[in-house]
Amino acid sequence: MADQEMTDADKIRMKRLAKLGAIPSNSAPSTSTSPPEQSKPSSPPVSQSNAAPVPANLTAAAKSESPRPQIKISPRPSSPPKRERDGSEKPRVASAAKPSESLELWQDRMLRQVFRVTLKLEEVRDTHGHALVLLASTRDDLEQVGSPLLLDVEVVESAISEAASHAPKGQPFEYLLTCFKRISRAIRSTKYTGPEDPRHNVLAETRRLCMSYCIFAVTMPDMFGDNVPSGNVLVNHMLNDPESDSGICFDFLTEVSSRMDEDDSIKEEVVRAVEELSRQLSTKSMLGEERMYVNALRNFLRFPKIVEAITESPTFLPDNIAAQDIETASLLGPFFRLSPMQQEVASNYFSAPKTRDRGFIANAQDAIRLTLRTYQLDLFQIANTIIRAGAAPRERLLNWFALCVNKNHKKRAMRVDHKIVSSDGFMVNVTNTLDQLCDPFMDASFGKIERIDVDYLRRSPRVDITEETKINMDQKGSDEFYASKADGTSNFISELFFLTVAAHHYGTEAAQTRMGNLQKETKHLEKNLAGFEAERHKYASDPRYLTRFEAELAKMKKMIDDNWSTIHATNGVLLDDLNQARSMQFMRYVIVWLLRLASGRELPKSKLELPLPAQQSEVFKALPEYFLEDIVDNFKFITQNIPHILTPQQCEEIVQICITFLRNSEYVKNPGVKHGLVSILFYGIQPFGHYSRGVLGDILIGSPFAQKYLLRALMKFYIEAESTGSHTQFYDKFNIRYEIFQVIKCIWANTLYRENLRKEASVDTDFFVRFVNMIINDVTFCLDESFSRFVKIHDVSKEIAEWPVLASMDEAETERRKQREELLEENKRSAKSYMGLARESMETTILFTSTLPEAFTMPEIVQRLADMLDYNLDSLVGSKRKNLRVDNPAEYGFNPKQLLSDFMAVYVNLSERQTFITAIARDGRSYKPENFTEAPRLAAGLKSPEDLATFASLASAIAIVAEADAQEEDDLGEIPEEFQDPLMATLMSDPVILPTSKNVIDRSTIKSYLLSDSKDPFNRQELKIEDVIDDTVMKARIDAWKVERRETVRREKEEGKMDVSEG
Repeated sequence: MADQEMTDADKIRMKRLAKLGAIPSNSAPSTSTSPPEQSKPSSPPVSQSNAAPVPANLTAAAKSESPRPQIKISPRPSSPPKRERDGSEKPRVASAAKPSESLELWQDRMLRQVFRVTLKLEEVRDTHGHALVLLASTRDDLEQVGSPLLLDVEVVESAISEAASHAPKGQPFEYLLTCFKRISRAIRSTKYTGPEDPRHNVLAETRRLCMSYCIFAVTMPDMFGDNVPSGNVLVNHMLNDPESDSGICFDFLTEVSSRMDEDDSIKEEVVRAVEELSRQLSTKSMLGEERMYVNALRNFLRFPKIVEAITESPTFLPDNIAAQDIETASLLGPFFRLSPMQQEVASNYFSAPKTRDRGFIANAQDAIRLTLRTYQLDLFQIANTIIRAGAAPRERLLNWFALCVNKNHKKRAMRVDHKIVSSDGFMVNVTNTLDQLCDPFMDASFGKIERIDVDYLRRSPRVDITEETKINMDQKGSDEFYASKADGTSNFISELFFLTVAAHHYGTEAAQTRMGNLQKETKHLEKNLAGFEAERHKYASDPRYLTRFEAELAKMKKMIDDNWSTIHATNGVLLDDLNQARSMQFMRYVIVWLLRLASGRELPKSKLELPLPAQQSEVFKALPEYFLEDIVDNFKFITQNIPHILTPQQCEEIVQICITFLRNSEYVKNPGVKHGLVSILFYGIQPFGHYSRGVLGDILIGSPFAQKYLLRALMKFYIEAESTGSHTQFYDKFNIRYEIFQVIKCIWANTLYRENLRKEASVDTDFFVRFVNMIINDVTFCLDESFSRFVKIHDVSKEIAEWPVLASMDEAETERRKQREELLEENKRSAKSYMGLARESMETTILFTSTLPEAFTMPEIVQRLADMLDYNLDSLVGSKRKNLRVDNPAEYGFNPKQLLSDFMAVYVNLSERQTFITAIARDGRSYKPENFTEAPRLAAGLKSPEDLATFASLASAIAIVAEADAQEEDDLGEIPEEFQDPLMATLMSDPVILPTSKNVIDRSTIKSYLLSDSKDPFNRQELKIEDVIDDTVMKARIDAWKVERRETVRREKEEGKMDVSEG
C-alpha cells in the first residue's frame, strides 16, 4: 500500500539510497500519509554494516524545511505594437518562430551542465570537451519506474550522491566544490521572468543540496567510498585562487558560515583546516610562498562566525607555551613569523654580501621593504578583521598580543639567548601591526589622549610589568603601589596603547639593539678570521690537518656572510621610512602622555613650564622604565640613521622631553636613559644633506623653550655624569660630556644663550662653579693622559722598530712582539680618545671664559684653573715638549700649535681679572716667566696682533705680582704650622672649622675640595660648605701675626739703613 502512495521519484530515490547501503530497498516511509516532499530522504544514508551512522544534525543539513512550491509555467507577455508617427500601428514583421524549451528539458540540460553527468551510455564528453560521469544507477532507477531519462530536482540528490562516489581522481569534495561554484554562477547568470519564475527555485534547491554534500565530503568523507583522504580536504582548496574552479569562494564560505550554528561538525572542520594551514606555513619562509596562505586566512576571516570559531581554537592561545614556540605553535604565530630577517630569506636577498657594492645592497633593501610593507598590511588587516568581528574575538586577540610581549622579557636581557625568545622578525611584525591598530586614535590634535587611562596598570592589566624596572621607584615601592587596585574597567584604546609600548620595547627596539651587537660581533669574527688565515702555513705540510683547517675556515666565512646578510636585511627592515614614521607618530603620543603625567598639565592645550613639580606623580614614578627607554631608543635610532623623516612638530616634542628630563633629572633614576636623551640632541645636530645643523639644530637655537631651559639642563647632567653608577662610568662620563660639548657649540651662535648663562652664574653661583670645576678636571686629566700616551707611543714604536726581522724570530719572540704591537694600538686609541675630549673641553672653556670671565676667577676655582693652564703651557712650550713628539700626530687629532693657541685664548680671556693674575703668580710648581715669552713665538701666525699684545701685557702683570709675592714671602719668613692650610701648606686667609673632624682649613681650599668630593677630607664624613664654622679666633691670630711680622721686617729694614748710614 505504501509503495502505491509513493511517487516515482521517491521510489527511484529510495532504491538509489538502498544501493548506497543506508536502508533496505523494501522499506517504506514511516508515515505514509505525509506529503511526498516530507517522505523523501534528504541526505544520502550510509550502510549500517560498513559505514558509521550519519549524525542527525548532518542529515538535517540537507533536509528541506518547507514544502516546495508548485511549479507553474506562465506564458511570456507580448510586447505592445510599434506605431508610426501618425499613430497608426506598424505592421509586425513575421519572424521565424523559435521553439520554447520546456521546464523539464531546461532542468535536465542545466543539471547535466552543472554536475557534468549524463544518462546516455554513448555520451562521454559534453560540447565543451569536458569528461562526463555516467549515472548508471540513476538511469536504471528511472527506467524501472518508466520515467523519461531526464534529470530534475526530484532526482538530483541521488544523482549528486552517485556522481560524487565516482568523482574524478577520487576527490569527491573537489568535484562537489566545482559543481557548487557552477550552480552559483548559473543562479547569477540566468535571466528570470520574475520573482515567481520556477527556475529560480530549481537552481536554489540544487545549490542547497550540492552544499550539503560538500559538507558531507568534508565531515564524513568515507560515505563516498573507501578512498578517504588523510588530512583535512579543505586545506589545499583554501590555498587556491577563490575565483578558480577548485578554490574556496565567497559563496561557499557564506553557506558554511550560515550553517555553523546548526552543525558543530562544520565549525570543527573549518577550525581544523585553518590550524593545518598554520602548521604548513610554519615551515615556509618569505620567498613567495606566503601569499596564498595569507589570502586563504583573510578569505575565511571575512565571516564573523568563522572568526569566532577560529579564535576559540586551543591553538589560538596555547597554554604554557614557550616564547620561542609562539611563532610556530600558536595559530597566528606562523603568519607573523615570516620576515626578510629570517636567515634563509636574508641570504637569498644578500648572497655573498661582502662582494656586493652599496648600490646592490640598497636595491635589495628597497625590495625587501616593499615586500614587507605589503605583507605587514595583510597582517594588520587580519588583526583588524578579528577585532571587528566581535567583543570575544577582540579580547582573545589582545590576549595573544599580550602573550607575545609577556613571554619575551628576556629579549632585553644583558646577554640574550636567542634560542629561548621569539625571533626579531616576528616581534617587529607584532609591533608594526599594533602601531597600525593605534592609527585611528592618534590624531594630530591629541583629541583622544585623555582616553588613555593612567590607572590601567593597576587593573590586572594584560601587560606584565611585575619584574620591570620602574622609572623612579624601587621594587618594594612598586609592589605596594600596584597592590592597591583601581576601580573600573579599561577601555580598548588603553589596552592597545600599553600593549604597543611594550611591543616596541621587546620588538623594534630589541631588534635595533641586536643589530648593533651583531655588527660588533661580526667585526670581531673578521678579526679572528684574519688571524686564523695567517696560521695556514702551520698545517700546509700535513693534508689531514689542512683539510680540517680549510673546513673550519669555510665555517667561519659562512658565519660572517650569514651575519652580514642578516645585518643588511635587518637594516632594510628597520630603515623603512613609512614604518618608522608610523612608529614616531605613536611615540609622539607616548611623549605627550608622559609629559602630561609628569607636569600635571593638560598638554598640549596648556604650556609646559619647568621645573616640574617637586612632588612627583606616583603613577609616573611607578611606570616601567621602558616608557622612556622606548622614546630614547627610537628617536636616537632615527636621528642617527634617517633624520630626514622627522617633521618639525615631532622635533619640537622630542626637544621638549629631552630638556624636561635633563633639567629635572631627579625624575629619572637610570643615568643610561638620561644619556640617551643627550644622544638624541647630539645626533639631531649632526649635519646631513642641506641641513648644516641637522634636524634639531635650528629648533635648539630658535625655540623659546630651549633658550630658557636647555643650557641649564646640559650643565646639570654634565655634573651628574661624573658618577653614573655603572661599571663603565669612567668612560661613560667622557662620552656624555663630549656629546654635551657638541650641543653647546651648536647653540652658542644665539646670544640669548650667553645672556642666560650669565644669569645662571649670578643666581646660582655654586652650581656654576661645580660645572666649571668639572671642565677643569676633564682638561687636566685628558691632556695628562694624552701626553703620557704619546710618550708610551714613542717608546714602544722605537722598540718595535729595533726588533729583528719577523722571519728570523722564534715563536716566543714573535709572541712578545705581538703583545707590544697590541700595547701600541691600545695607546694609540686611548691617546686619540683623550685628545678629542681635551680639545672639546678647551673649546668650551674658551667659549665660557669669553662670556663669563668672572665665573672662572672665583676664589674656589681660580687657583686650580691657573695651575692647570700653567702646567700644560709648560708641557707645550717648555723643556718637556720634546717628549710629545710622535709620528703622524694628526692620527690622534693632536695639533700642538693649535692647542697652544687655545690655551693662550683662555689666558687672554681672563687677562683683566686680578684674581687670575695673582693665582698664576702664586703657582709655585709650573709658572715660569720664560714660558710666557716662548709661547707667542711658537704661536706666531695663529694669534692676532691684539691677542699677542694682550698676552704680553698679562705676562708683565704676572711678573709684577710674582715679584711682590716673593717679597712678601721673604718678609713673612717661616709660617707657623698652626697658621698653614693642612692641605695646601699655605698661609690661611679665611680659616674655618670643619664640624665633624674639628680641623681648621682655609675656606677657599675646602670649597674647592668639595667640588669633587662631598666628604670631610679628614674623617670621610658627609660635609656641606654651609656647615663649616668661621674660626674668628684663628683669623685674628693670623692677622695679628702678619702685622707683627711686617712691623718686625720694617724695623729691621730701618735699622739696616741706619747701620749703613752710620758706617
